[in-house]
Amino acid sequence: MIDIEFAIELIWLLRWSLFLTPLIAITTLCWINRADQRKMVGALFAFLYGLGVVFITHQIAIAFGWWHYGGQALMLMGIPADLWIGGTLLFGPVLSLAFPRVGPIMLVLPFIIGVHGIFFQSLEPLVFAGKGWIFGTLFVFSLAHIPAIYLARLTAQDQHLPIRAALLAFGFGFLAFVVQPSLVMTAMGGNWHLNELPLWRLIIGLPLLALCFVLGISAVQMFVVHGEGTPIPLDSTKRLVQTGVYAYLINPMQLSCALSWVVIGFIVGNIWVAFSALMAWVFVAGMVRWHHRHDLLVRFPEGWPIYRKNVLEWRPRWRPWIAAPASIHYDGNNRTHIKFVSFLQANHAIGLNFLNKPENKLAYQEPNEVRYFYGITAAAKALNHINFFWCLVAASLLVCILPINYLRNLSANLKAENAVTTR
Repeated sequence: MIDIEFAIELIWLLRWSLFLTPLIAITTLCWINRADQRKMVGALFAFLYGLGVVFITHQIAIAFGWWHYGGQALMLMGIPADLWIGGTLLFGPVLSLAFPRVGPIMLVLPFIIGVHGIFFQSLEPLVFAGKGWIFGTLFVFSLAHIPAIYLARLTAQDQHLPIRAALLAFGFGFLAFVVQPSLVMTAMGGNWHLNELPLWRLIIGLPLLALCFVLGISAVQMFVVHGEGTPIPLDSTKRLVQTGVYAYLINPMQLSCALSWVVIGFIVGNIWVAFSALMAWVFVAGMVRWHHRHDLLVRFPEGWPIYRKNVLEWRPRWRPWIAAPASIHYDGNNRTHIKFVSFLQANHAIGLNFLNKPENKLAYQEPNEVRYFYGITAAAKALNHINFFWCLVAASLLVCILPINYLRNLSANLKAENAVTTR
């Protein structure tokens, strides 16, 4: 550790340099790479991911006493806004575009060792290092910066769509449900102080918030599984998604955001945060409807109009609208299968063909798709055909099961590849 005493003027000059330098760098790099659209999209996704995750990881660092910031200007909940945005730009878009062939860990290692490891304790009064600051640095880089660079790379290369979508959902979750309420409370008054909240608000609010999150995450998941794309139009789906929660309403993600802000406002007792739900309505009324008219209608001229006619934007249908029936394959000699099929029929599942395939696993297939879902995953997909309540139950199951299945398959593929290369 090198203990250097910098002049205060030099430290505050450093603060602004840490904002302006990445800003100039990303502007230059975007101009150089302007012809490569996927690189540009990857850089944008890395910034969106980092903006939310950098904020929450620094809040955790401050809460644990790993460090805290000095100064009063341009602060958001104890974090200098210029350092927050500058760091997000640098450790994501800038490094991914400037060094496209260098591994993300090798990219950030010089910063961890050179800047944080040598000068971190010499940056007072900009940053006051506390006990455990080294662990805090590793924590922030591991959760925020390195994944942001990976997200940029995977997007630029159009690889590992489920991982990309998961990182986007993770980053957007913190951006929408932590950063945005923090901005509102900073501007209008209020604070988080969760340890001071009445217990009854948490008991009522947290399950409702979890249900809202399930709705939004399930919508992203359906885009990945059935649309082969992300919810962001710059990395859009290849197919029109009309299954799962989309069989009940057009804008489940926007509804999820709006309801989540209302619930968060209820939990923290801040009406201004609850009023943020109006932003979701404005977004749908403006940007989303424009996207529907100028993108979805153009890409899906036959499917979109009839889907739009039968499914509403905000109010979920009680029963799903199914454009073409899916198939559930079951073994007529399997007692469990028979009970499940009887349950579906007793609850008047619609848009579902029941096919008796002796000695088969329980299997589900969407129309015009090759992929099959098996076992409990197939059962969850079939539950979507009953009503909106069972759709939410199915979504809760699928947001847990499908990622596990993907990681299991990914691990098996990697092992198979390693076995081939070692022969």
